[in-house]
Amino acid sequence: MKFGILIFSFLLAFTAASHSQTAFNGVDNDGFIGVYDINDQHYWWLCVEPNGSPAPIAGDGFLGDALSLTDAWTRQNTERNDYYTTSPDALAAQAALGKQINIMEYVLDTYLPIATLTTPGALLEGSENAGHYGNNETFYNSMFAVQNFLAEVYGKPTHTDFTDLGDFADRWSGDLSEAGLARSSLFQSILLDVADKDGLGFFASYDVVNDYYIANTLFPEGDAFNYQDALIIVAPVPEPGGALLIGCFGLAVMLRRWRKLS
Repeated sequence: MKFGILIFSFLLAFTAASHSQTAFNGVDNDGFIGVYDINDQHYWWLCVEPNGSPAPIAGDGFLGDALSLTDAWTRQNTERNDYYTTSPDALAAQAALGKQINIMEYVLDTYLPIATLTTPGALLEGSENAGHYGNNETFYNSMFAVQNFLAEVYGKPTHTDFTDLGDFADRWSGDLSEAGLARSSLFQSILLDVADKDGLGFFASYDVVNDYYIANTLFPEGDAFNYQDALIIVAPVPEPGGALLIGCFGLAVMLRRWRKLS
């Protein structure tokens, strides 16, 4: 187990043993990606519940439990949980789930390469400030392109044929800024890669490389307590004594609102 993952697992286990829930404190975000403070460590997150659910701002937060990506993906709100369990499409959605998880894990492993994104200098001073998220930088471009892919999978619960991804919307289509062009190009590269590999049967099985967790609020979509789900990726900081967490997809939580005490 990698050092960063070991630290993260220990923190979650310690919190669970002490309080049964984990506190997720807002640091900054733009609705698509952001940063949580968890046990005084900062974690990058990616939005995987793209339905308008809010993310906590600085000074605000929530309590929750941790679930795996597989366990959390179907229960990001009560409506989604019902869709996967009692709706007329439940069986089709359940049948599609395994392949979708394999594909999302592959995209995360491949297009957010932890060893690359955490090398010294890759994250500049002040990079957590949402005012910088629009910069044309490899880190932000990768985070946004992968988040866009995950959000598109979220909206297609019965999707099984990934050789045809014409219904996956490119958020930067028509955006001629440097960052927009770079993110659109990377997103299209992800679509082509996934389509090619699906045609070869690559996703019938996939051995995930890194650990992923989802921060999930199991409340109705419009409920004030239904905070935005976040996928979390754990990576070692290139300096001794710390851990950098990049994320928006894997800690799943059944939550009540929690405001950080100053």
